[in-house]
Amino acid sequence: MQHRPEIDGLRAVAVVPVILFHAGVAWFSGGYVGVDVFFVISGYLITTIIATAQDKGAFTILGFYERRARRIMPVLFTVILCCLPFAWAWMLPAQMTSFAESIIAVCLFVSNVLFWQESGYFAAAAEKQPLLHTWSLAVEEQYYVVFPLLLMGLQRYGARVRFATVLLAALVSFALAVYGAVAFPNAAFYLPHTRAWELLAGSLCALILLKRPQPGNDVLSLIGIVAVLAGVFLYDEGTPFPSAWTVAPVGGTALIILFAGPGTLVHRFLSLRLLTGIGLISYSLYLWHQPLFAFARIRSLTEPTPLVMTILTIAAVLLAILSWRFVETPFRTGRITLLASGPRILGATAAVAAILMAIGAVGRLDEGLAFRLPPEALAALDVQAHPDPAMATCLFDKGEATLPHPVRACMTPDIDKSDTIMIGDSHAGAITGEALRAFTAAGLDLYALSHSSCAGFSGLVVSNAKYRLRCNSFFKGVEDYIAANDIRTIIMVSRWSLYLDGTAFDNGEGGIEALKPTYADLYARRDDMGGENDPARKDRVLAAFLADIRAYLDRGYNVVLVYPIPEAGWNVPDLLARAAMTGTDVEPLGTSADRYRARNAAVIAAFDTLEHPRLVKIRPDAILCDSFVAARCVNSLSTDRIFYFDDDHLSDAGAALLMQPIIDAVRHLTGRTTAP
Repeated sequence: MQHRPEIDGLRAVAVVPVILFHAGVAWFSGGYVGVDVFFVISGYLITTIIATAQDKGAFTILGFYERRARRIMPVLFTVILCCLPFAWAWMLPAQMTSFAESIIAVCLFVSNVLFWQESGYFAAAAEKQPLLHTWSLAVEEQYYVVFPLLLMGLQRYGARVRFATVLLAALVSFALAVYGAVAFPNAAFYLPHTRAWELLAGSLCALILLKRPQPGNDVLSLIGIVAVLAGVFLYDEGTPFPSAWTVAPVGGTALIILFAGPGTLVHRFLSLRLLTGIGLISYSLYLWHQPLFAFARIRSLTEPTPLVMTILTIAAVLLAILSWRFVETPFRTGRITLLASGPRILGATAAVAAILMAIGAVGRLDEGLAFRLPPEALAALDVQAHPDPAMATCLFDKGEATLPHPVRACMTPDIDKSDTIMIGDSHAGAITGEALRAFTAAGLDLYALSHSSCAGFSGLVVSNAKYRLRCNSFFKGVEDYIAANDIRTIIMVSRWSLYLDGTAFDNGEGGIEALKPTYADLYARRDDMGGENDPARKDRVLAAFLADIRAYLDRGYNVVLVYPIPEAGWNVPDLLARAAMTGTDVEPLGTSADRYRARNAAVIAAFDTLEHPRLVKIRPDAILCDSFVAARCVNSLSTDRIFYFDDDHLSDAGAALLMQPIIDAVRHLTGRTTAP
């Protein structure tokens, strides 16, 4: 086929935004659309190659797969092999297990399926997946398996039937993508049936231009480049993808392919030497950038700085130039004599893939090769891997409105009912096991019930789709139980500020919690929730907290109100384990106490206004902040005193610090002592 330099330049327009998006450059919030541009280009080039060869009677499926193997596999295998020593040195067992699985999936052309099952593309954990970007290669490879066979089957029916069939397939795939963006967004992002229309859009361009000269149209080609760039700069992680929004980058790329003929402004721009040069190395550049970024994030205890990401981007370009020159080009052109024939290159590809899959199988079966880690790292990870089992039992997750009260496993032993109940969200769930043990040792009764992402009252709805309507029904059932039994004291533990602000915690030191916005509003507004930043919504939620606490007090209940528990921001055991692996001393580990106060200022100020003789307030920050280390909220003192099992939930060691003040408060309120 005739070489089109503007296609090389278009590859640069595709790859640069992807890299800058993965590097965290805010302006390129929609840089991921570069992958969609690549899909259209691939569909165009592959269809042109196949259809042209078919018209000449020269197409063979073996020859097609040989060319794809020469083009794709040598650099891909090189990148995977280069990842192995860094994975060995820096990855934690869970990361190594996931990496090992991804090696196997890449070699089997199903990494998109693996990553669909593991996490969303925009999830924080995905940033530490060195082979995450291979999902798009898997989609293309799956297309390469099916599409040539389709064209071969349609060859006898003529060009019109071929075009109509491809168009119909594209429309069906697009309809599935639009539906999937709402019904199954994560699957729609990764799987081929909702991505095929993008490749087929390129195929349609190829069939339109087949045996026809490319027209030049400045207006349409300019619209195309503007549509692509609009997606790059205006879209973000919240834009449904693929969906109707994807029409902009896909349609824009199609307009460029169809109408950026010689002489047009877009053709001249995309043919600039800088862009065509980047386009030539774009495949290698795409392969190298993600492992570099991922391993930097794995190796660093906090998010790498912009300077580090800039250096890594330059390194990716240099590695891409080298691999294009010494790996891509020799294999693609058949200059390596030993692998000059088709059967040899296919056989070598299968052999290397088998070796890599064997390596992946060892890493997977050995559960991440944990023997690599020092004892301190393993001790930290044990805290993360084994939160108190009472949390799994007494932290409910399915909106159970009518529990079989009382849940015996969530009560102190040898009692039929308790006059003290602890309620709240997962922050209450995290301290349940330690609370039950401490109350038992103190000779007190306790019943502990909590629900994920629910503040502890009925009448609320949350933005998290999974839990949106569950909080109201669950806590209505709990409140009915409280009213129908001889409950005297209610302990309230929740992540109050989360429901007010909805934002993940950023400790200001590189620890940014992996959490999507989760905020609350009144259940009565469930069909018209205020937005995350709506001041009126925040006022409603805070007023509801206070009203519900006062309502318990007015009805004669004692209340132990636990103020917000300090969040860590970073995954504490994970960070300590990585520090141990690299010989970095981070103990005692903590975050800014001022950061805690700023995060929770509104809730603290509101709770401070509550006064009642049957109310005792517990300030976790008085225990965890400014105590072990001045001006810091402590996360851990050593690997055997780790106070969090993730980035915001207390471990048993952390929960133990709160127990004596809570027990003293209960004793005071029930008349067993004179002072809280």
